[in-house]
Amino acid sequence: MKRFFDRLRDPAFRPRLIIWLSVAGIMFVLLWAFGLIGTSFAWFCEEPCHIVHADNTKAYYASTHSKIACVACHEPVNATPLVYTFMKIYVLPDLWATITKTFDLPMNPYNEVALAMPAEQCTQCHYLGTTSINPSPGMKIDHDVHTKNDIKCTLCHNRIAHNDEDVEYTLPGDTKHENWMTMDGCFRCHSQAPDAKAPGACTACHTQDFELVPASHEATGWYAKYGESGGHAAAARAESEAVAAAPVHTEEDEAEESKDAEPTLPPAAAINSCYTCHKQAFCTDCHGGLALPHPKEFTENHGKIGYADPELCGTCHARSAAEAKAGGFCNACHHPSSKPGQPWLKSHPQTVRTSGATDCFKCHTEAQCSYCHVNGTAAGRPALESTFKK
Repeated sequence: MKRFFDRLRDPAFRPRLIIWLSVAGIMFVLLWAFGLIGTSFAWFCEEPCHIVHADNTKAYYASTHSKIACVACHEPVNATPLVYTFMKIYVLPDLWATITKTFDLPMNPYNEVALAMPAEQCTQCHYLGTTSINPSPGMKIDHDVHTKNDIKCTLCHNRIAHNDEDVEYTLPGDTKHENWMTMDGCFRCHSQAPDAKAPGACTACHTQDFELVPASHEATGWYAKYGESGGHAAAARAESEAVAAAPVHTEEDEAEESKDAEPTLPPAAAINSCYTCHKQAFCTDCHGGLALPHPKEFTENHGKIGYADPELCGTCHARSAAEAKAGGFCNACHHPSSKPGQPWLKSHPQTVRTSGATDCFKCHTEAQCSYCHVNGTAAGRPALESTFKK
């Protein structure tokens, strides 16, 4: 060390030191600049290090933003080189997980990036004051009212730069993301409820010439009073099951999402599509207050409801107004000759004595009668299913 300081005091050494320090400084600046610029190209995000983004890259090239650099959206707007440097250092620990392929998938499972992305990431290019908005036919979107309510662009346009609708993901464990540019996506904020913060009325988003009734509702079998109505019932049941199976955000998830984004929104999969057009009371109002789909315990007391108001049940189950009034539709599930409130097993001997057994053999085999009458009803019950005619 003493020798080094002695050389510093040597006038002949100082020029060389200044030259070498200048060269080292210039090399450092060049390496820093090239490193900063090089790691900002989409190529770097796709190939050498960020293999975790393989599926995202496919979605990126399938979007309208495939010519826009990744940093344009994923780095702060108008950031200084120093800020970019700190951002690179911040994600540096991810390098180990990338090299060892121990990164977690799916990435961004609840669209946290979209929830947290500032509006200026979009408005730096898409300034609404000069940009021409071309909504889909039949749609009218008031961007100004969304802006005034601090609704950021990506709260609706979450997959605009990573359109994975027609992309096949290949990374094990990776899954596609919700697209919020759907009616279900809109109803994360909008609602048919009277006290909704965002209106759910059709006229809020649709033009007067828009056909509000979906084609499925016009199809044969969707709904016809005293006719085939299985279509709407099956659709309502499937939608209820899908909502029940929708991923549930834990408190930790919501805390993470709301860290940089407000408000915390439910997943679009948790929105019942039926209720985007109809109020939640629509089904029960039409069905006389009955819970729909019928709960499991409904079978235990549905007979009392049917006896009290057969026309109520007949709205869906009867084939004619007369059948609805008389309750004859019950025969679709219950034996036509059974007495109300009495098990068929107890009342069938009288029916057989009066009318004979010919009609019985339309559904059952003779072996069923023999089995029960020889072995007893308790022993015969387990054999009932096997003695039905196939």
